Amino acid sequence: GNKGLWYGELNDDMISFKDGYKEVPGYHDPAAFGELQSKMNWKIRKEEMMTQYEEGPWVSKRGDTYYIVYPAGGVPEYMAYSTAPSIDGPWTFRGRIMDEAQNSFTIHGGNVNFKGHDYMFYHNGALPNGWGFHRSTAVEEFEFNPDGSIPFIPFTSEGVKPVGTLNPYETVQAETMSSSWGVKLDRLDGTRHYVTSIHNGDWIKVREVDFADEGPEIVSLEMLNFKNPGRVEFYLDELSGKPIATVNVDNSNMMVKGAVTPGVKGKHDLYLLFRGGDEQLFDLDWWVFTAHPNMPLIQTKYTADPAPMVYDGKVFLYTTHDEDYADGFMMKDWLLYTSTDMVNWTDHGAVASLRDFKWYDGDNGAWAECVVERDGKWYMYCPIHGHGIGVLVSDSPYGPFKDPLGKPLIWQKENWDDIDPSVFVDDDGQAYMYWGNPNVYYVKLNRDMISYSGEIHKLDYKIDYYQEGPWFYKHGNHYYLAFASTCCPEGIGYAMSDSPTGPWKSMGHIMDRTWRTRGNHPGIIEYKGQSYIFGLNYDIMHLSTFRHHERRSVSAAPMYYNEDGSIRKVPYWLDNVLEQVEPFNPFARVEAETMAWGYGLKTIETGSDIYVSNIDEGEYLKLKGVDFRKGASRFEASVSNSRGSTAYIEVHLDAVDGPLCGTLKIDPSKGFKTVSCSLKDAKGVHDLYFVFKGEAGRDLFIWDWWKMR
Repeated sequence: GNKGLWYGELNDDMISFKDGYKEVPGYHDPAAFGELQSKMNWKIRKEEMMTQYEEGPWVSKRGDTYYIVYPAGGVPEYMAYSTAPSIDGPWTFRGRIMDEAQNSFTIHGGNVNFKGHDYMFYHNGALPNGWGFHRSTAVEEFEFNPDGSIPFIPFTSEGVKPVGTLNPYETVQAETMSSSWGVKLDRLDGTRHYVTSIHNGDWIKVREVDFADEGPEIVSLEMLNFKNPGRVEFYLDELSGKPIATVNVDNSNMMVKGAVTPGVKGKHDLYLLFRGGDEQLFDLDWWVFTAHPNMPLIQTKYTADPAPMVYDGKVFLYTTHDEDYADGFMMKDWLLYTSTDMVNWTDHGAVASLRDFKWYDGDNGAWAECVVERDGKWYMYCPIHGHGIGVLVSDSPYGPFKDPLGKPLIWQKENWDDIDPSVFVDDDGQAYMYWGNPNVYYVKLNRDMISYSGEIHKLDYKIDYYQEGPWFYKHGNHYYLAFASTCCPEGIGYAMSDSPTGPWKSMGHIMDRTWRTRGNHPGIIEYKGQSYIFGLNYDIMHLSTFRHHERRSVSAAPMYYNEDGSIRKVPYWLDNVLEQVEPFNPFARVEAETMAWGYGLKTIETGSDIYVSNIDEGEYLKLKGVDFRKGASRFEASVSNSRGSTAYIEVHLDAVDGPLCGTLKIDPSKGFKTVSCSLKDAKGVHDLYFVFKGEAGRDLFIWDWWKMR
């Protein structure tokens, strides 16, 4: 109550009183609620003698003692409290615990215990432009006296100390802050909160952010309601010096990211400083750091629509190919990459293209393929957008592939649904092909794998969230149909069945849809005892631009099943850890186009040979988990340097600036030559970095292969 104090016992429904309510015993007694003073009773509009109690009681219990904390003394109010051995009293006035609120008429408050600390919350008018009823919530920490009394609690400007840390590797809502300048908060549709009214020079501070021992590499943000371009700068501990990350924001994409300066570790206060023009910039929804981002597998080309398969102890990853200059879908060929450890991948170039289908004379439309092996032959099922699904055959998984039909295998000319084939050979030898967008179709393939029996079946019911890109397979006794879910953005959904032809039970999502990627496309395998899911995103393109283009990249993540056969949720690609399943051998000839990371580099094909090119000063090629055993003493490589100036390959361990084991000198030459250098301290298992040095602003050389001795 206000100008009165009542209490009542609630029923179990918590919304009604058991026996009504009544005045608190002793409300008019100075011994219970402080000395009498003349106050205005607004109900009867005249002055009355009342106790110090004013309004806003906060009732709590500590041990065997009940407490009422309340604003007292009229306007402006101070904070006082009374205690009692029972909720029914008798109450005893214990005096003042906080002074009159700063620049505010009132000081409504309450105390709680959190993680072993006691806090008093209250409000004041201390913020800029605060006064009277323009109030703000504040908090101070205090300790009860040994006798259970509350000490006098002074106002502080620094606030309370953190009792824990904030994890920056989990999504942090932008409205999470310890203090800020200039910004406001708002909500979208009444539920989704965000930071708004952002102008140049405004900032947010978050305390005790724990980056742990291994620092972040990428920071990602989601923006809303773009108004004007700007940037977000991240600082540690104070708003000065050099930012650890700068993320540019324009209207090309609301999901933005930037690289983090190496070496950020431990606990820090974190500032987000907003920069831009004079007008309001944009709104901020959330931010997150990624310590070891599970970046896409391939960086030298844009790849999409993964079709992984396992053969002879190796993963064969067939992909489509988005051209570097593509705005929309510009796709002309199908690529192949292989790996024995899931992290270092070898580029085998284009193994098939639209030119292999003589009945199609277009130069675009090489969409999502599928490859299976049967009886020593490899069958590639290739949709050509708007012209059905063709099939190619090879005696080797590396190609060359040839068209055995001279026409599409499937083409329903009355619609454009014939895309994204997925083929699986069941345990009884029967092969099935599923495909379709937005409808789901299937047929039984004949033993020759290039014809089918019976009619084309179209599912006459909907699978929840199905959009396109089915991936049909079997695990244990269950059949699965994974797919790209409702566009756009696309997640990865799935359905299960006890039969290869259904009925299919919708099972929800394997990976939730997120604006971190516009599209997705699943491929699922089991390799060396672990299940993996492959898909796609735009994370490589986003390293250079957030303006949307169809320039996609394939990623992979471990996947796990529950005991009932259902699939556990897989986090977004960047948020997974893709473990290396075996060490890499540097003592056999290694094609230079084998790498775990090579952003900025390109690969080129000359006849049947593939080389690493576009090698610039300061770029590097990384391989993970290289086993030097007891030691490598020499490094040799086949290179061609026709650029006219000497270049170098520095051999580093574990980081770009890690221990230097040797430097390979590459003088100008005509054609390829083998050069070598000595190595020191290259022992055990390390990540291997080849760092390129030479004249800036020009391609340094072309690289064919390398080997350690």
